[in-house]
Amino acid sequence: MERRPLQLILLLTHFGTFYCTAPTFNLRITCDNKLALYVDGNDQAANLINQNRWSKDDVVKISSAFRVIAAQCMNGNKSSKMGLLASLDDDNGDVLMTSDTENWRCLAGNPVADWTTVEFDDSQWQKAIPNGVTGSQGMTISTDAVWITAATSPKSKVCCRYTRAFTRQPKTLG
Repeated sequence: MERRPLQLILLLTHFGTFYCTAPTFNLRITCDNKLALYVDGNDQAANLINQNRWSKDDVVKISSAFRVIAAQCMNGNKSSKMGLLASLDDDNGDVLMTSDTENWRCLAGNPVADWTTVEFDDSQWQKAIPNGVTGSQGMTISTDAVWITAATSPKSKVCCRYTRAFTRQPKTLG
């Protein structure tokens, strides 16, 4: 049997063109004090309006097929605690993930250049620890979320990653 490239066919009817879009999730996130956010290696700076205000969260629509959330928190006040607070929900408001000490890994300081990508291996990073701050008053982040940081006391920068675990392997098209 001869293999040919897969072709995309648009369905046109008298009602118009039908489009298929992947569902999205709402990533609700903040950092103390300044946030840089990446999803699957893609910089989300254009989607952030509160990245310099730790007391306000940003809500970023991300693909439901995302693999990695990477956030860098930078703090100019080296004497105060710093960290990350986040939750992920669907359009029904069901919480799917929160920042916690089991599923997030954090590193104090400067990581290697490709740390935001899906391919990066963060297995040498330590699990996140709670930073001693509680609450998300005035934010839309789930109250189940925990402020997290790196195990080694960060002074000015902490980088945290959430790598999504899939319970089944995707099917190969043949």
